[in-house]
Amino acid sequence: MTSAAEEIEPKTDETASTQRGRRWARGLLVVGVIAAFLAIIFFGFRWVEANERVRTARNGVESAGRLLDVVEEDVLVVDAAVQADITSEIATQSAEAVELAGSVTERLVEAREMIEASLPDLPEEDVPMAEALLESADAREEMMAEAPVILEANVKAARAIPFADRALEELKAAEELVAEAAAEFNKHTEAGVRASSAASVKAEERLNEARSLLTSATAEFPEADYSAFTGYVDAKLELVSLSKKIDQLWLDEKIEESNKQLDAYNKRDTEVVAMAKALPGSVRDPIADAYESITEEAVQRYFEARSRARGAGDRVEELRDAAADG
Repeated sequence: MTSAAEEIEPKTDETASTQRGRRWARGLLVVGVIAAFLAIIFFGFRWVEANERVRTARNGVESAGRLLDVVEEDVLVVDAAVQADITSEIATQSAEAVELAGSVTERLVEAREMIEASLPDLPEEDVPMAEALLESADAREEMMAEAPVILEANVKAARAIPFADRALEELKAAEELVAEAAAEFNKHTEAGVRASSAASVKAEERLNEARSLLTSATAEFPEADYSAFTGYVDAKLELVSLSKKIDQLWLDEKIEESNKQLDAYNKRDTEVVAMAKALPGSVRDPIADAYESITEEAVQRYFEARSRARGAGDRVEELRDAAADG
């Protein structure tokens, strides 16, 4: 009779090895399943994350497009002020447009930065619209950068013009009075010479007012060169002073001395007539010349940017129409 211990067969090396192999295989299987599971989770997160980036990027571009649409109304206001004819009435419009350009620039920068941040995560089919919007924002931003130079010159010109125009009116009135004084003196009567002297006093007042107004025009637009006009006014004042002196000599019956001064007057008058012929064609010319000098480059850059903005805007509309039709 055998014992229970004798009935149990001892494990062989082959059996133990087989069991260990099975345990190792089960372990590898578990690790593989876990790795596969983790991979699924990892790539799932990556997929979700990538889709979220795309969604965020698209939202960024759409938001930028809406912002550009909203700001366009103010861009047009600034553009109208830039293109306005230079008159004395546009000073307020131009000054307000300068401030508006600053506000517009801030919003354009915001739109541009939104698009730039979105571009790397956009799918290929969304890139053309983003690039068109970016070009639109860039071009309009450049317009707003150049606009203040033009608008500030508009303000200065608009404020200087009324003073220049009034100076011309005073100068014309003075010249009429000078001509009146000469005509009265040539009567060679006491009443005529006294009338000549009275006309000269009025002419002097008008010339001084013209001189003051030219100074005010220059103060409003310091770059405007009114030296030719002020030089002419000063020369006319010199003639009027000489005319008053001649009148007084005549009234004092110092006829010979009066005639000598008259010869000097006529010689100086010839020189002043030549000065008048050399004056700019318009009293506004110094303003126009200064304006062009200040704004020439800014105007060129502004309208180049404006052309780019228009082209980009047309491209955006084309893409939107194509998307709507699709």
